[in-house]
Amino acid sequence: MFETAPRRDAIGKVVVVIWILAVAARLILIDQPYVDHWSWRQSDVAAIARNFSEGGFRFAHPQIDWAGNATGYVGTEFPILPFVAAICYQFAGIHEWIGRSQAIVFFAVSLPFLFLLVREIFGSTAAIWATFFFSFAPVNIFAGRSFMPDVPSLSLAIVGLYFFLRWIEDRESVSFLLAAITISLSILIKVTSIVIAAPLLYLAVAGIGDPGRLETKLMRSRDHR
Repeated sequence: MFETAPRRDAIGKVVVVIWILAVAARLILIDQPYVDHWSWRQSDVAAIARNFSEGGFRFAHPQIDWAGNATGYVGTEFPILPFVAAICYQFAGIHEWIGRSQAIVFFAVSLPFLFLLVREIFGSTAAIWATFFFSFAPVNIFAGRSFMPDVPSLSLAIVGLYFFLRWIEDRESVSFLLAAITISLSILIKVTSIVIAAPLLYLAVAGIGDPGRLETKLMRSRDHR
């Protein structure tokens, strides 16, 4: 039995409430200096952003402040986050909330995709619980308001995994393109996100090698639970 319209509406309202509360929790002390846990990592990213802003936006030359008399150029992840923060500095000034808000924005965008992804595979009830625990896990709340690449990378991986699943189902090139872009950015921002290859490989084998089996599983997951 498929979900009724009233049930879908109720589920949608629950997800919206979770989304609002999760974002609100991450906005607490959004302008806090980078003196909390992982302060060294956040300070490095903030230093790169400030040096981009003051040093001419040389994207291929991320620069930290603790290199003494050296130039401070450092090998790091794809520096899109500090680069975007540096652009924002030009309009709003240098503030901690600019760096912290990036993680919040990525989290906020990814949360509906997490719900949709889990719902496609396990159904609506599991998707609500997964969304809730993902939103309010203490480590996720802390990392989700920190000026670091971890949550943005994870968020892009979730979005990419969802679009890859859509591509497996409908074979539309737009879905594949969006999956390729978001997953590529996820790995560039934080290379440890390469672990996304495991579920991608499973979906590719299940969806391409045995499409009927995957379609049957997904159809069952859409039944009322």
